[in-house]
Amino acid sequence: MIVNPWTVSSISLDIASAGLAGIAAVGIIKQFRSTTKRLPETGERLAEGEDRLYLLFWIGAVFLFLRFLAWPLFYFSLHSIIPEVTGAMCIFGTRNLQPVLTKILELTKPLLFFAGLVWLLVFRLERFFSQSGSNAKARKSSLLLLAFCITAGLVDSIGSAILWIRSNAELAVSCCTTITDIPTRFTVWIPTSVFGHEYQPLLWGLFYGANILLISLMLFAFFQKKQAAQKLLFFSLFLLAILNTVTGTFAFIEVIAPRLMNLPFHHCIYCMLQKVMDAPVFVSLFIVGNTFAAAIYPVHLLAADWAEKEQLTLLNKKLLFFGMLFLSGNLLMITTHIFL
Repeated sequence: MIVNPWTVSSISLDIASAGLAGIAAVGIIKQFRSTTKRLPETGERLAEGEDRLYLLFWIGAVFLFLRFLAWPLFYFSLHSIIPEVTGAMCIFGTRNLQPVLTKILELTKPLLFFAGLVWLLVFRLERFFSQSGSNAKARKSSLLLLAFCITAGLVDSIGSAILWIRSNAELAVSCCTTITDIPTRFTVWIPTSVFGHEYQPLLWGLFYGANILLISLMLFAFFQKKQAAQKLLFFSLFLLAILNTVTGTFAFIEVIAPRLMNLPFHHCIYCMLQKVMDAPVFVSLFIVGNTFAAAIYPVHLLAADWAEKEQLTLLNKKLLFFGMLFLSGNLLMITTHIFL
């Protein structure tokens, strides 16, 4: 293990998260078992069950906040060990200490962020709804989604801890130029197949077009009052946010990173995050903005049948507003770099 303040903080957070995940898992199992028992529902038993469920949900919320914090800390830790690893010049190189495990973690972390955000929003709606009458359906939705988040978070916590323990400064790695700058790289093969060899201007247009279209659709949804059209509209936002994430990823690697670093033939997004001072900010705005846009549909799908309409509408409007704000901020910052 490479020991420094960042890696120690990361592994401590992973261990704490794994412990909370274990506690939450036991609580979820007990909750599901209690639903299968046919016991008389006295006022005392109902109050006790409500208190236990409330405590379980707050344990889940704290666990998810720790995992959200662990995502940027993961990259700060990878960055901190660059001087210790032979051959590493950026985060791409330190990723190659445990390449398979790192790639798995880079998939689980955004997935957990999305699922965790959806659960936190459903949990908030369930808290409002629990104040009025029966909320069995709300509890079931919250418990099932929390069970998924705990499972994904436990995998992420254990995987991250194993990564830091197995990282060894004696290992030599290859860095980004051997992968990101070769002509046969994955991110150039697909745009070339679709747009031809002069794909760069079209990729710029696709990046701006997809973002502007998503922001416009979110603005339309913000002022839309017809309940009948909401489900289709939110589903369209969900699909467009996924499309925008995919096209944005290609654009960041192929055209944005080289332009902002003034290195036309270097396509490493990790180098951009290190060399361009505000790159972590606009990349984060892009991620969170798309996540907010995509989260509206699953929240609506899970909560529309039982949530209070006013609370659900207010929550949707907040997601739409901040999603538009973050995506617009991302475009503004990148455009400022281009013209300055």
